[in-house]
Amino acid sequence: MWKESFTALALDGLQRRERTGLINAISGIRTVFLAISGTQGNWNAGVFTNVTHVGANPACMSILFRPDNGNRHSYTNYKTSKRITLVSLPEEEMQRLHDCSASYDEGVFEWEHLGGRCENIDGWTHPIPTAALWAVELEFDESFKLKNDCIYTVGHVQHVGLGKALYRKDRTLHFEAYPLLALGLQHYFIPESVAHLPFPEVKPTKNGD
Repeated sequence: MWKESFTALALDGLQRRERTGLINAISGIRTVFLAISGTQGNWNAGVFTNVTHVGANPACMSILFRPDNGNRHSYTNYKTSKRITLVSLPEEEMQRLHDCSASYDEGVFEWEHLGGRCENIDGWTHPIPTAALWAVELEFDESFKLKNDCIYTVGHVQHVGLGKALYRKDRTLHFEAYPLLALGLQHYFIPESVAHLPFPEVKPTKNGD
């Protein structure tokens, strides 16, 4: 059935970059977010795909950070200032977004350094890229260090901004512009809608039982 398969031992034997690429890919295609953090004009931007919702009442989202090596500016800023903003961006910003994942020095706002434009919006902590499809501002709530030293964080949603990417119809959300998705660390996609189905209900059996 499989064209190729790996045991845990075989995975350990792969070259580091090859193993990292494979393991990042098998968790599936995920939304790519530009995470903006910092205070008083000292902004930082990083690229994240390990973002999930962890509850709607209250509204919370998680971000998984790699082990803190002392150079994780986004994590340090988030834990210190208690705020971070996640921004979804369209396909035409792919190269600029990808380049924001490079290891720039502290104090460099990667998005503007690479030529991206931002707008300050009343009530929001961080500048928002003008190309944003939507954005979510989180307030830090708690964190857990995992056995592999990755850091799992949970934050409360403080603001949600919906741009041209989404519009409301019958209390649902639909794409008008395509957000960037990623499979692993370097392979990007855009989504295609195939259906919008009603909320599922238990169906009776054919005999009515």
